[in-house]
Amino acid sequence: MTPKLTIFLAGAAAVLAAACTTAVDGEPKGAAAFADDPRLGEPVDRLCFARQIHGFGQTTDRTIVVEASVNEHYLIETAGYCPDLDWAQSISFDAFSSCLSRGDSLIPYTSIFGPDHSDLRPPRECLIREIYAWDPEAGED
Repeated sequence: MTPKLTIFLAGAAAVLAAACTTAVDGEPKGAAAFADDPRLGEPVDRLCFARQIHGFGQTTDRTIVVEASVNEHYLIETAGYCPDLDWAQSISFDAFSSCLSRGDSLIPYTSIFGPDHSDLRPPRECLIREIYAWDPEAGED
């Protein structure tokens, strides 16, 4: 790949990423919607033992809060709109290692039992853009 093409692709990716943070109506999307929320913590590099995630909630079409262990919560932001995430009854992850990180995938299912093989469309994987620490009790007085 030529250096000019690499720079162009990197610039295009940055513009697309920025476009994914706000909707047409100007409302912030993804983690940007939680910018002033005291529950949102710093980004984390990885979430290890992703197979031990035993709960999730507060889903939107771009974010989900997962519970990895007692008092260990994370907000996962997808790279843009993630079909079925806001209606997910179960989720799975496609990770390159035992740790979940940016670039891995989240797969939401509308069935509590995971993939519904009666559905003709395969489940859609959603690329993970960022993982943030999440404190569900922050801001409660």
